[in-house]
Amino acid sequence: MLRDEFGVVFDVDGLLVDSEPLQARAINGVLGRHGIHLGEEEFTELVGVQTRDNFVLLKARYGLPESVDELLEAKAAIYLELVGTDLKACEGAVELVRTLHRMGVPLAVASSSPRKDVHLSLEAVGLADCFYHVVTAEDAPRPKPAPDLYLEAVRRLGLSPEQCVAFEDSGAGVVAATSAGLTCYAVPHKYTRDHDFSKAAAVLGSLADVVPSDLLP
Repeated sequence: MLRDEFGVVFDVDGLLVDSEPLQARAINGVLGRHGIHLGEEEFTELVGVQTRDNFVLLKARYGLPESVDELLEAKAAIYLELVGTDLKACEGAVELVRTLHRMGVPLAVASSSPRKDVHLSLEAVGLADCFYHVVTAEDAPRPKPAPDLYLEAVRRLGLSPEQCVAFEDSGAGVVAATSAGLTCYAVPHKYTRDHDFSKAAAVLGSLADVVPSDLLP
Protein backbone atom coordinates (compact mmCIF):
# COMPACT_ATOMS: atom_id res chain seq x y z
CA MET A 1 0.00 0.00 0.00
CA LEU A 2 1.37 3.43 -0.96
CA ARG A 3 1.58 6.20 1.60
CA ASP A 4 -1.17 8.15 -0.17
CA GLU A 5 -3.34 5.04 0.28
CA PHE A 6 -2.94 5.19 4.05
CA GLY A 7 -4.10 7.96 6.37
CA VAL A 8 -4.07 8.95 10.01
CA VAL A 9 -6.92 10.77 11.76
CA PHE A 10 -6.38 12.60 15.03
CA ASP A 11 -8.67 13.95 17.70
CA VAL A 12 -7.45 17.33 18.99
CA ASP A 13 -8.52 18.25 22.54
CA GLY A 14 -6.62 16.23 25.11
CA LEU A 15 -4.65 14.39 22.42
CA LEU A 16 -2.74 16.93 20.32
CA VAL A 17 -3.23 19.87 22.66
CA ASP A 18 -3.48 19.92 26.44
CA SER A 19 -6.71 21.87 26.27
CA GLU A 20 -8.81 20.17 28.92
CA PRO A 21 -7.51 22.38 31.79
CA LEU A 22 -8.27 25.43 29.65
CA GLN A 23 -11.70 24.07 28.77
CA ALA A 24 -12.38 23.65 32.49
CA ARG A 25 -11.27 27.21 33.20
CA ALA A 26 -13.45 28.56 30.39
CA ILE A 27 -16.54 26.65 31.51
CA ASN A 28 -15.97 27.70 35.10
CA GLY A 29 -15.53 31.25 33.90
CA VAL A 30 -19.08 31.14 32.57
CA LEU A 31 -20.53 29.28 35.54
CA GLY A 32 -18.70 31.51 37.99
CA ARG A 33 -20.95 34.38 37.00
CA HIS A 34 -23.68 32.43 38.79
CA GLY A 35 -21.58 31.39 41.78
CA ILE A 36 -21.00 27.87 40.41
CA HIS A 37 -17.66 26.07 40.16
CA LEU A 38 -17.06 22.59 38.78
CA GLY A 39 -14.47 20.50 40.58
CA GLU A 40 -12.24 18.03 38.77
CA GLU A 41 -14.65 15.13 39.25
CA GLU A 42 -17.59 17.12 37.89
CA PHE A 43 -15.59 18.35 34.91
CA THR A 44 -14.38 14.85 34.13
CA GLU A 45 -17.89 13.74 33.18
CA LEU A 46 -17.96 16.43 30.49
CA VAL A 47 -14.75 15.33 28.75
CA GLY A 48 -15.28 13.67 25.38
CA VAL A 49 -18.75 15.19 25.01
CA GLN A 50 -19.62 17.90 22.48
CA THR A 51 -19.49 21.40 23.99
CA ARG A 52 -23.08 22.18 23.08
CA ASP A 53 -24.32 19.01 24.76
CA ASN A 54 -22.34 19.93 27.87
CA PHE A 55 -24.04 23.29 28.12
CA VAL A 56 -27.46 21.74 27.55
CA LEU A 57 -26.70 19.56 30.56
CA LEU A 58 -25.27 22.39 32.67
CA LYS A 59 -28.14 24.74 31.86
CA ALA A 60 -30.68 22.14 32.97
CA ARG A 61 -28.70 21.11 36.05
CA TYR A 62 -28.12 24.60 37.42
CA GLY A 63 -31.07 26.47 35.94
CA LEU A 64 -28.85 28.92 34.07
CA PRO A 65 -30.85 31.85 32.66
CA GLU A 66 -28.89 32.28 29.41
CA SER A 67 -29.69 30.34 26.26
CA VAL A 68 -27.33 27.55 25.23
CA ASP A 69 -26.07 29.72 22.37
CA GLU A 70 -25.30 32.57 24.77
CA LEU A 71 -23.45 30.20 27.09
CA LEU A 72 -21.43 28.84 24.18
CA GLU A 73 -20.54 32.33 23.01
CA ALA A 74 -19.40 33.37 26.47
CA LYS A 75 -17.32 30.22 26.90
CA ALA A 76 -15.75 30.62 23.44
CA ALA A 77 -14.61 34.17 24.24
CA ILE A 78 -12.87 33.03 27.43
CA TYR A 79 -11.33 29.99 25.75
CA LEU A 80 -10.04 32.10 22.86
CA GLU A 81 -8.11 34.28 25.27
CA LEU A 82 -6.69 31.29 27.13
CA VAL A 83 -5.57 29.55 23.92
CA GLY A 84 -3.59 32.60 22.94
CA THR A 85 -1.58 32.59 26.15
CA ASP A 86 -1.63 29.19 27.86
CA LEU A 87 -2.22 26.35 25.36
CA LYS A 88 0.52 23.74 25.02
CA ALA A 89 0.92 20.67 22.84
CA CYS A 90 0.61 17.23 24.41
CA GLU A 91 3.74 15.11 24.81
CA GLY A 92 4.95 13.77 21.47
CA ALA A 93 2.16 15.39 19.45
CA VAL A 94 4.16 17.89 17.41
CA GLU A 95 6.93 15.41 16.66
CA LEU A 96 4.54 12.64 15.54
CA VAL A 97 2.34 14.83 13.37
CA ARG A 98 5.24 16.61 11.71
CA THR A 99 7.09 13.33 11.07
CA LEU A 100 4.03 11.74 9.43
CA HIS A 101 3.51 14.90 7.39
CA ARG A 102 7.13 14.82 6.16
CA MET A 103 6.67 11.14 5.27
CA GLY A 104 3.82 12.12 2.97
CA VAL A 105 1.07 10.44 5.00
CA PRO A 106 -2.30 12.20 4.52
CA LEU A 107 -3.55 13.49 7.87
CA ALA A 108 -6.99 14.62 9.03
CA VAL A 109 -8.65 15.82 12.21
CA ALA A 110 -11.95 14.49 13.57
CA SER A 111 -13.08 16.61 16.52
CA SER A 112 -16.42 17.19 18.22
CA SER A 113 -15.27 20.69 19.17
CA PRO A 114 -16.35 23.84 17.29
CA ARG A 115 -14.38 24.60 14.13
CA LYS A 116 -13.04 27.90 15.46
CA ASP A 117 -11.65 26.26 18.61
CA VAL A 118 -10.00 23.48 16.63
CA HIS A 119 -8.29 25.80 14.14
CA LEU A 120 -7.10 28.09 16.92
CA SER A 121 -5.65 25.14 18.81
CA LEU A 122 -3.81 23.76 15.78
CA GLU A 123 -2.42 27.19 14.94
CA ALA A 124 -1.33 27.78 18.53
CA VAL A 125 0.92 24.69 18.54
CA GLY A 126 2.10 25.08 14.94
CA LEU A 127 0.31 22.11 13.38
CA ALA A 128 -2.34 23.76 11.22
CA ASP A 129 -0.33 23.27 8.02
CA CYS A 130 0.02 19.50 8.52
CA PHE A 131 -3.60 18.47 8.03
CA TYR A 132 -5.25 17.88 4.67
CA HIS A 133 -8.72 18.09 6.21
CA VAL A 134 -10.18 19.30 9.52
CA VAL A 135 -13.58 17.83 10.38
CA THR A 136 -15.36 19.44 13.33
CA ALA A 137 -18.72 19.66 15.07
CA GLU A 138 -20.20 21.68 12.21
CA ASP A 139 -19.39 19.00 9.63
CA ALA A 140 -21.30 15.97 10.92
CA PRO A 141 -24.88 15.49 12.15
CA ARG A 142 -23.90 13.56 15.27
CA PRO A 143 -20.96 14.01 17.67
CA LYS A 144 -18.85 11.20 19.07
CA PRO A 145 -19.47 8.39 20.00
CA ALA A 146 -21.37 8.30 16.69
CA PRO A 147 -19.05 7.44 13.78
CA ASP A 148 -20.08 10.43 11.63
CA LEU A 149 -16.99 12.59 12.16
CA TYR A 150 -14.64 9.75 11.27
CA LEU A 151 -16.67 8.68 8.27
CA GLU A 152 -16.52 12.25 6.97
CA ALA A 153 -12.77 12.49 7.65
CA VAL A 154 -11.93 9.33 5.70
CA ARG A 155 -14.32 10.38 2.92
CA ARG A 156 -12.45 13.67 2.55
CA LEU A 157 -9.13 11.82 2.53
CA GLY A 158 -10.47 9.67 -0.31
CA LEU A 159 -9.71 6.52 1.63
CA SER A 160 -11.66 3.67 3.18
CA PRO A 161 -11.85 3.29 6.98
CA GLU A 162 -9.71 0.17 6.70
CA GLN A 163 -6.93 2.28 5.19
CA CYS A 164 -6.83 4.64 8.18
CA VAL A 165 -5.58 4.67 11.76
CA ALA A 166 -7.06 6.93 14.46
CA PHE A 167 -5.72 8.33 17.72
CA GLU A 168 -8.09 9.26 20.55
CA ASP A 169 -7.95 10.24 24.21
CA SER A 170 -11.53 9.36 25.25
CA GLY A 171 -13.73 6.32 25.35
CA ALA A 172 -16.37 8.04 23.22
CA GLY A 173 -13.72 8.86 20.65
CA VAL A 174 -12.49 5.29 20.47
CA VAL A 175 -16.06 4.06 19.99
CA ALA A 176 -16.58 6.64 17.23
CA ALA A 177 -13.43 5.65 15.37
CA THR A 178 -13.85 1.90 15.66
CA SER A 179 -17.57 2.08 14.80
CA ALA A 180 -16.51 3.85 11.61
CA GLY A 181 -14.16 0.94 10.87
CA LEU A 182 -10.79 2.50 11.72
CA THR A 183 -8.09 0.93 13.86
CA CYS A 184 -7.82 3.20 16.89
CA TYR A 185 -5.10 3.75 19.48
CA ALA A 186 -6.05 5.31 22.81
CA VAL A 187 -3.89 7.86 24.62
CA PRO A 188 -5.73 8.62 27.88
CA HIS A 189 -4.96 11.48 30.27
CA LYS A 190 -6.01 12.20 33.83
CA TYR A 191 -9.57 13.10 32.87
CA THR A 192 -10.13 9.98 30.74
CA ARG A 193 -7.98 7.27 32.35
CA ASP A 194 -11.10 5.53 33.71
CA HIS A 195 -12.87 5.42 30.33
CA ASP A 196 -13.57 2.11 28.60
CA PHE A 197 -10.82 1.59 26.01
CA SER A 198 -11.59 -2.06 25.33
CA LYS A 199 -12.18 -1.37 21.63
CA ALA A 200 -8.77 0.27 21.17
CA ALA A 201 -5.98 -1.61 19.40
CA ALA A 202 -3.66 -0.51 22.20
CA VAL A 203 -3.54 1.99 25.07
CA LEU A 204 -0.46 4.23 24.99
CA GLY A 205 1.17 6.42 27.59
CA SER A 206 1.61 9.31 25.18
CA LEU A 207 2.01 10.04 21.47
CA ALA A 208 5.77 9.93 22.11
CA ASP A 209 5.35 6.14 22.32
CA VAL A 210 4.34 5.95 18.65
CA VAL A 211 6.95 4.94 16.08
CA PRO A 212 5.66 6.54 12.85
CA SER A 213 7.11 3.92 10.51
CA ASP A 214 5.32 1.18 12.48
CA LEU A 215 1.96 2.64 11.49
CA LEU A 216 2.52 2.11 7.78
CA PRO A 217 1.00 -1.05 6.32
